[in-house]
Amino acid sequence: MTLTAEVRTGRGERIAVGAVLVVAAVAWSWALGDRTLQPYYAAAVHSMSQSVSAFFFAGFDPAGVVTVDKPPLAFWTQTLGVAVFGFHPWAIALVQAVEGVAAVFVLHRVVRRWAGPSTALLAAGLFALTPVTAAVNRDNLPDTLLVLLLLLAAYCVTRAVAAPRWLLWAGVFVGLGFLTKMLAAWIVLPGLALAYFVAAPGSRGGRLARLAAAGAVTLVVSLSWPVVVSLWPGVRPFVGSTTDGSVWQLAFGYNGLTRLVGGGFGATVGTALGGGPGPLRLFDSEVGGQIAWLLPLALGSLAVAACRARGAVPSAKVGWALWGGWLVVGVAVFSFTGGIFHPYYTAELAPAIAALAAAGLVTAWRWHRSAAAGRFALPAAVAGTAALAYVLLSRTPDWLPWLRFTVLALGLLAVVAALMRASRVAVVTGLAAIVAGPAAFVVETASRPVSVLESADPGAGPSSAAALSTVVAVNTGAAAEAGYIRFMDSAYRLGTGQREVLAYAVAQAPSTAITLAVEGGTYGADPFLLNTEARVAPLGGYLGFDPAPSAAELQTWVSAGKLRFVLLPRVFVEMGHAGAASGAASGAPGDAVELTRRIGWEAKHCRPVPPTRIGPDAATAGLLFDCAGLA
Repeated sequence: MTLTAEVRTGRGERIAVGAVLVVAAVAWSWALGDRTLQPYYAAAVHSMSQSVSAFFFAGFDPAGVVTVDKPPLAFWTQTLGVAVFGFHPWAIALVQAVEGVAAVFVLHRVVRRWAGPSTALLAAGLFALTPVTAAVNRDNLPDTLLVLLLLLAAYCVTRAVAAPRWLLWAGVFVGLGFLTKMLAAWIVLPGLALAYFVAAPGSRGGRLARLAAAGAVTLVVSLSWPVVVSLWPGVRPFVGSTTDGSVWQLAFGYNGLTRLVGGGFGATVGTALGGGPGPLRLFDSEVGGQIAWLLPLALGSLAVAACRARGAVPSAKVGWALWGGWLVVGVAVFSFTGGIFHPYYTAELAPAIAALAAAGLVTAWRWHRSAAAGRFALPAAVAGTAALAYVLLSRTPDWLPWLRFTVLALGLLAVVAALMRASRVAVVTGLAAIVAGPAAFVVETASRPVSVLESADPGAGPSSAAALSTVVAVNTGAAAEAGYIRFMDSAYRLGTGQREVLAYAVAQAPSTAITLAVEGGTYGADPFLLNTEARVAPLGGYLGFDPAPSAAELQTWVSAGKLRFVLLPRVFVEMGHAGAASGAASGAPGDAVELTRRIGWEAKHCRPVPPTRIGPDAATAGLLFDCAGLA
């Protein structure tokens, strides 16, 4: 299975690539001005645009209390977009769309160097039509930048086969990927290393030495920001989603071991969202429609290539090794992860699936045209992919019910045409059968409005929002699920009652370092952080469970005059996490020890402010505590 790359780019190829990029840009930027984003990360970007400290540390709030649960690089790029256009959801979404389109272009260049223009064009098209890619690129998650950086690393590896200095740049880009989503970036390292080792010239020792140097560069770049944070001599925000404020616990605990084996904040819902671990997880009802459409085709192409690898020239091996290592390791990690797992994580697999599927289809087509022994590979590939599309589409029988039968009919027609040597008909109908299902998911994703609930866990196609709502209800209870949805639906809006509470706090304590502290982290603080520039502190970080601050630190803040008012949001009480009147937790998760201590201290040492003193709608915001002189 030897593929050769062509060097010169013709006018027709440029037009075709441009068309693919335009399709991707339209799909990912459609309704840009009416975009709903993950409020937690959007609030952080707003804070980072107001404070140099928040910008460097990826601070959740401008008051400098706590960081978000990811490293800063993706949010740095989004903040730069906000710096240019002002803070608008569309400004953040525009950055994501640009990064996504850039990733399609880079994939095309990587595949072209290995397998030629036809395969590269097909790979770019398949990548752009991957449902989970559309979902992620229309959201504000760091995965968009992660995929782009890893593709740049792959490009550098293909260049390094002829010019070893490029291998160090590959290490730089993987390291930057770590600064985007930590250990998720290292999943591709085996594939990158294998590709260079099997394709680069020179002795085995020389290749290993160069790989070791590139690995050292990866490590240095990856750990640069964590080292600075851990050695920071002054006051810095508490590192969110950790128990001790350690950036190393964030990198190798919450975003590392916890993801693999379970436990920690949000593990119950996070695990349930992707279904149970196992070899078929990527085909289940929650993940399959996002990424599985071409997965068997990609794995089958890789298996055939592996069987025919003996005797192949190194340049033909580089792509199979690169994308094969990327995909196999990624599939293993995401299939058997026992901890927090979300279907959108699989966006990292999309480039490898697209490249391998495209290479397999083009190779099968060449075999078919030459009447080689593998001439039945093309009909088999189309038939199998169409059959899987039928199964995936059957999971949403009320959505475009005709589509799954159309896919089967197109697949059957393509098989018959291939067997009868009607080449043009086989190509047109076969490609239509392969891309119709995922393309329809992409169009659905681009055309329908997205709720804030869904933006927190983006998915493509007609069923993602309903699936997320069901999982939340099952794992938190109906009452908590209803409260959570009500909160999420209003996360971007600062209600009248919240405005009244903030205005009251500003009027009563205009000179405090923290104008208002809000319990429950993102559950209650997002509307304030998104819609005002007041120094609002989200107590407890993301879920409210972080010891940031502890009850003792909260008392110190109050005693020092740093803080006077604390708000316990109404929705936070309704969700059953805390009993505001008594200060005791009612049904709070086991991770919420410090949260319950804070609420207990507030109830004991602070005065509830009568809502009538604040404003006519203040009661809708929750319970406001005045802690002046009572510490």
